[in-house]
Amino acid sequence: MTLTKLEIDRNINTLRVNSKEFSKIDNSKLISLLEESIQNIKDVAYYWATVSAENKGVSNTVAEGEEWLGGPFATVFGIQYYIDTLKDLNKPLNEELFNNNLNTYKVFPNNILEKIFFPFISAEIKFSKNIKFSEIEEYRGFAMRYKHDPSISLILGAGNVSCIPLLDAIYHLVAKRSVVYIKLNPVNEYLLPVYEKVFNNFISLGYMVITKGNVEESKYMTEHNGIDHIHLTGSDETYENIVYGRKLNDEEKKLKTLKKLNKKSFSSELGNVTPIIIHPGNWSNAELKFQARKIVTAKLNNGGFNCISAQIVLLPDKWKHTDKLMKYVKHYMNKVDDRLSYYPNSLNILTSLEKDKNYERLNDESCATPHLSREIKAYSKYETSEIWGTSIYFKKITYENDLDYAKNAIDYCNNTLWGNLGATVLFKKYNKKANEPIKNLYINNLKYGTVAINEWSAIGFIIPTLPWGGYPGNKDHDIQSGQDFVHNSMFFESPLNGIVYSKFRMSNIIDPLWFVTNKKGKKVFKNLTYFQIEKSFINFIKLAASAVI
Repeated sequence: MTLTKLEIDRNINTLRVNSKEFSKIDNSKLISLLEESIQNIKDVAYYWATVSAENKGVSNTVAEGEEWLGGPFATVFGIQYYIDTLKDLNKPLNEELFNNNLNTYKVFPNNILEKIFFPFISAEIKFSKNIKFSEIEEYRGFAMRYKHDPSISLILGAGNVSCIPLLDAIYHLVAKRSVVYIKLNPVNEYLLPVYEKVFNNFISLGYMVITKGNVEESKYMTEHNGIDHIHLTGSDETYENIVYGRKLNDEEKKLKTLKKLNKKSFSSELGNVTPIIIHPGNWSNAELKFQARKIVTAKLNNGGFNCISAQIVLLPDKWKHTDKLMKYVKHYMNKVDDRLSYYPNSLNILTSLEKDKNYERLNDESCATPHLSREIKAYSKYETSEIWGTSIYFKKITYENDLDYAKNAIDYCNNTLWGNLGATVLFKKYNKKANEPIKNLYINNLKYGTVAINEWSAIGFIIPTLPWGGYPGNKDHDIQSGQDFVHNSMFFESPLNGIVYSKFRMSNIIDPLWFVTNKKGKKVFKNLTYFQIEKSFINFIKLAASAVI
């Protein structure tokens, strides 16, 4: 054991002793602590990104840029948005940003720099039709709005993207005013020194504890009487083992209720069989290639080890471009450099799939990690379970016209696929007036925590103002992508989901920096991180130079 039960007891007792003080912390003090954490990130960012890249086997490759983006940059970006809200929480919402038709509030971009670094991207939060703008404004703030008791939140950190444990912890610190116990996933527990550096100030004041922990130790933590709330970013199977003590079967999930073994308050983000819906239209050959590279990015980013990795591409059956788009996706799946399957047992799963004659290997046999594809013609278990790795699936949807296709695709996603974390719709000319009814159909009816038009839905994770989690309404014993949400830096208490819009093709010259095919990502995201921390002239020059040279 890395920890004894006595050590866990002492850690929780430390948090309990300081939880009352933290529950009453004023915004100015919390802002000061968060600003210190940003400076701590400045000191450790280079080590953070490079050690992550080393452990994922992508050191000195273009993929190292993902470790800057999904590590120090995303963390700083998120913290800064919390600080901005804490500084001016009583500032009224701008009613001009509210769309009465869709009941959405625009939350991104918010300044000229975001328009430059996230070109053509905008985001809104969607609310239930029965909630008025005045109520949206009135009921936000969480722990700053209502009386609450001191509490301890156990954050079971994800092992894939390094900013996740930090952002999950910050959300509970800021929105819930809860002290936090972070238990790291064994996959990335090598980052313990980084996390301890980032949160050194919170740890020294007794507001946070960060430790490693094996299965036995984690079980002791989740059952501990001193823990008030548990947040998990991980798998539905882990959730079920914590709450029910076993993996649930299909019959148990259909019951109205099911007795829990662990009755603690619980929030979670548990992945998704992520769909990318191809809406029919007249696409040029260059556009087909561009969208294929977008799909491959959504699959191969982070080696396919994302809760929101593209899994199933929905294609219009008998659309004139269907076969060519599939061909280009396979082409770029072959072109992208081989990566290490760093998650335990992931390579064994892929190797086993490769033996199935229905799968096609897309990259060279000499590559350590196979890139696979398969067309789904009948039921596949990978419609109802997440593949953790580099396999992508194609599903053709029959239809009579464009509106019929949208309805059929929505029905398939909502009622066949497992999970409801995020969905992408690639829709050329979605903003034309003639296409507005179909666009609104997707926005209003896809029951996913993030719906992205013309961008991989993972962009919703990077934008701090959007809520991140499954679509509301998942049952305790049929948890799907989880319950509740994190991020949500403007502290909205009743969002349905986040909506992201992007231009169908951002540029005819170069791919976006986050594409796996863009060679500049490493330098740009490194310099963007330092610029985000300190917006000095010299940092701006470094950033600009890395983008053009």
